[in-house]
Amino acid sequence: MPPKKSPAKKSVATSFEEAAQELEEITRRLERDPSSLTSLLDDFERGQALLQYCQTTLKSARKRLDLVEANLHAEPDNKGDLEGDTPNNDSDHDDDVRLF
Repeated sequence: MPPKKSPAKKSVATSFEEAAQELEEITRRLERDPSSLTSLLDDFERGQALLQYCQTTLKSARKRLDLVEANLHAEPDNKGDLEGDTPNNDSDHDDDVRLF
């Protein structure tokens, strides 16, 4: 007879920070107090699921950052196109960096 699986598996994580923290706890537990083979396997499987969740979350964040960066580079830069046409043009260069 195969071993019974737990009826309700714990969800992977509600946030990246929670997943990373739980992954650190599992790592510490495995280093400090390796117990039975069953609990080692359970911790390993849980760690793999958390690691995959963290990697997927980081990849998604990287894609979002790339999109934001691409949108910033795609916006036309109208400030330098009509030099001299803007009122109160006291300096030749505008060194301010504005994010919003």
